[in-house]
Amino acid sequence: MIDYSWVPWFKELVTKIVEGGEEQLAQRAKDVEWGNAPSLLAYGDENIDPFSFLYFLAQKNTKHLYESVFGSVHQVFGIEAAFPNGPACIPRSPFNVLFHDGTNFYPQLLWHLFRQAAPTDRSPDIQAKDFNAVLNSPGVRTVNFVGIAKLTQALFIANPNYFLPADANIGTVLPQFRNPPRQVQNYERYVAMMDAIKRRFPGCEPYEINTFLDTQAGDPLITPNSSFFQVGTNVFDDGTDYWEENDEIEDHSPFKENNHVYTGGPGKGIHYPLTDPKRGDIVLVRTGVHQGSAQGRAIGVVEKNGYDLRGWINDAVISVHWINKTTAFVAGNLPMHGFSNAGNPTISAFRNTDAYRVSFNWLMRNGVELPPESSVEVHDTPFPLNTILFGPPGTGKTWEAVSYAVAILIGEAPSKLVQTEDRKDVKARFEEFREEGRIEFVTFHQSYTYEDFVEGIGPVLGTDDLRYELRDGVFKRIASRAGDDPNQRYVLIIDEINRGNIAKIFGELITLIEPSKRSGAGDAAVATLPYSQEPFEVPGNLYLVGTMNTADRGIALLDTALRRRFVFLEKMPDMDHVEEDIEGVNGRAMLKAMNERITVYLDREHQIGHTYLIGVKTVDGLAEIFQYRILPLLQEYFYDDWAKIRSVLNGNPFIRKREIGASIQDAPERPVFELLPQNHDDWMDAASYRRIYTSGQDENREG
Repeated sequence: MIDYSWVPWFKELVTKIVEGGEEQLAQRAKDVEWGNAPSLLAYGDENIDPFSFLYFLAQKNTKHLYESVFGSVHQVFGIEAAFPNGPACIPRSPFNVLFHDGTNFYPQLLWHLFRQAAPTDRSPDIQAKDFNAVLNSPGVRTVNFVGIAKLTQALFIANPNYFLPADANIGTVLPQFRNPPRQVQNYERYVAMMDAIKRRFPGCEPYEINTFLDTQAGDPLITPNSSFFQVGTNVFDDGTDYWEENDEIEDHSPFKENNHVYTGGPGKGIHYPLTDPKRGDIVLVRTGVHQGSAQGRAIGVVEKNGYDLRGWINDAVISVHWINKTTAFVAGNLPMHGFSNAGNPTISAFRNTDAYRVSFNWLMRNGVELPPESSVEVHDTPFPLNTILFGPPGTGKTWEAVSYAVAILIGEAPSKLVQTEDRKDVKARFEEFREEGRIEFVTFHQSYTYEDFVEGIGPVLGTDDLRYELRDGVFKRIASRAGDDPNQRYVLIIDEINRGNIAKIFGELITLIEPSKRSGAGDAAVATLPYSQEPFEVPGNLYLVGTMNTADRGIALLDTALRRRFVFLEKMPDMDHVEEDIEGVNGRAMLKAMNERITVYLDREHQIGHTYLIGVKTVDGLAEIFQYRILPLLQEYFYDDWAKIRSVLNGNPFIRKREIGASIQDAPERPVFELLPQNHDDWMDAASYRRIYTSGQDENREG
C-alpha cells in the first residue's frame, strides 16, 4: 500500500507547535524520550527552533527508534490524529538536522517563517524576504548549495500539501531544473520550480508528487516496458461511483483518497486480467462509457498489484501513484468492462483530451511506447515557425500578434478566428494560454540584453552579503517548457523586435531558431550556453511571433541573419475598421487622403494606422484623436515642418498661416504656422475634417 498516514499526523503536530509557541516547544522537546540522540537539546532552550525539531524528529523514523520516539511525541503533544502506520512512510531527512551552527542562530527569523508556512485553509503567505533571509543564514547556508534542499525539505515536512523539496529528483521531470540546489537560490525561483512541477501532475498533492519522484529516482516505475490498463469506477455495477468519498460508499474505500483501484470481480462471464498489471504499468481510470457522458478520472502508475498472487478476492486492490487526478470528458465510446487492457480507442481518448496530454507527454519522454493509432490529434496549421508582423504605427500589429498566437495554439487560421470569436473572447483565451505558460510576451528595447532573453548572472537582493545567481531568460524558460511538452504548441511574442540589438540579444540562438536547425529536424543543432554551460536546442513546437513598426526602422535595416530566418507579413491600414459616417465625416476617405499625401512626402511605411480611429463615432472623438495622437505623430514624422503637415491636412483650419517679416527691418518675408487653440470651435466642426478629403481650400478661413 502507498501510505500517507504521516500527513495528518504531522499537520496536527505543526499546528500544536505554532499554537504553543517558543517556550512550550522548548519544554516539550525536553519531555520527549529521544533515546541516545540528545543533540537537539545541546545548545539550551533558546536554541530549539521548529525547523530543527521537525528535522530531528523525521530522522528518527528507523526500525529501532520509530515507536519509542514518535510514540513519545504523540503522547507529549497530545496528538489526536491516527498514529503513522510505520517508519517507512515518513520522509527521510538526509542533511544536518540543526538550523544553526551552535554560535550563529536567529530563532525569531525561523519562527516567523515557520508560522508563515504552517498548514491553513489557504496557501501559505510566505514573504520572499523572510524565506531568503533564512536560506542565507549561517545555519542553513552550506557548501555545494545544499541549503535550499535542506530548507525546502523542512518546509515540505511542515506542510506537505503545499511545499516540495528542491532536490535532484525534480530534474527527472523538469530538465530546466536538472540541479535544483544550484538553480534555485531564492524564493521566487523556488515558487517557479514548484509551479512547474505541479503543472506536470495536475490535481495531485505535493506529498504524492514527492513520493512518486522518490520512487522514480530510486527504482524507476516508468520504463519502456510499461503497459496500459483501464478501470471503471462503477466497480460493483450498482450505480455508485467509487472514485472519491461519498455517502453511498460504506464497505469499500474510494480510489482517489486511498491511491488504489479495484474491481467488483469478473462477473457476467468476462475474464478480467486482474493479475496482469505489474509494477510500473499505467492505469487509466474512467467512469461512463458513452460519447458525451464518459469521463476520465485519473491516470495512475502501479506500485503493487494485490491480485498478482491470490487472484481475485473482494478486498484486493492495485496500489497506484497518481500522476494526474483531473476529471474531464473524453471523446469516443469506452469499454463496458470494469477492468481490461487499454486498447487503442481508450488510449487515444485519454491522450487526445487536453487535461491528460501533459501526462502522456511525460510518459513518452520516459520511453513508454504508444500504439500508432493512439497518436494525438494535432491540426495542421499554415503558420511558419518564425513570423514578423510589420507595418506603420496603428495598424494593429500587437493585437494581431495576440490573435495569431491563439490561432497557432488552437490550429485555426487567424481570419477564421476573427470571424467566429469576439475580440474579448480571443483576449480571454490568450490570457488563459499565458497562465498555462504556453504563451510568453516580451518587448525589446535599447537596453534589452542576451542576459534578459536567454540566461545571465544577476545579484540576489534582500540579503546582507552580495551574492549572484544564474537566471534563465524568457526565451530559455518557454523553450524548456515546449521541449518538455512536445505535442503542444508554444508561442513567444516579441513586440517591437526591431528596437533591440538583435545580434546581441539572440546571440547563438539566431542559428538555432532556423526551422532546419530545430530539435528533431534533419539538420538539428545544439549550442552550449555560455553561462550555465548546458547544451541547448530550440524545440520545433515553439513559434516566434514578432511585431515591427516600420516608421521606426525599415526591414532593409534589419540584421541580415534575422531577415533570412523570419517570414514577414505586412500589416497596412485597413479602412474597413474605420467608421464611414462620423457625424457627417467619411472617416475612411479622410484617413485614405492623409495616407496618400504622407506616402508622397515620405513613404508608405509612415502612414497612419486604422487603430487611431477605431471606435470613433463623433466629431468630439475626432477632435480628441487629432489633438492628442494624430498631430503629434505628424510632428514626429515631419520634424515639425508645419507646411507639410498642413498639406497632409489639405490646408484645413487646424494649422493657420500668416506672413511675418515685413515689419522687421532687413528680414525676409516668410510664412509662420500656428496650431489652432484646443478650445477653438473649428475642432468641433465636421467641415474641418471633410476639408481633408475634399478638393479646394478656403483661404479666407486662415487668420
